[in-house]
Amino acid sequence: MTGIERFLVGLQELGIECEQRGDLAVATLDVEPPGIPGPHQVGADPPNDFPNVPPHWLHLDKALKLSEGQAQDSDLGGEWLKWSRKHPNWQGGQDAAREWLAHARSLLMSATKT
Repeated sequence: MTGIERFLVGLQELGIECEQRGDLAVATLDVEPPGIPGPHQVGADPPNDFPNVPPHWLHLDKALKLSEGQAQDSDLGGEWLKWSRKHPNWQGGQDAAREWLAHARSLLMSATKT
């Protein structure tokens, strides 16, 4: 099983709607940053050695902006941007999908509208 397959299975086991788009995974999160109704789709780039190594990029709708750093164009298309975000205390293993989900939700909650 590839890293992206393990990632998708982990999210699905948590009840998260997700799909593979090329080398990326897209999950729908029922998270509403202040003043920005959800749900929101969030993309990730799980490496082949996931769950030992976390996804690095967080892909968000172009209408959302994270407070720090600069975004780059996303492989998901023109309506998306990707943000470089490290996982400071990555443990991996069996809880890797849950760990990524908490990280993504936290970042999404800090997003603002562009």
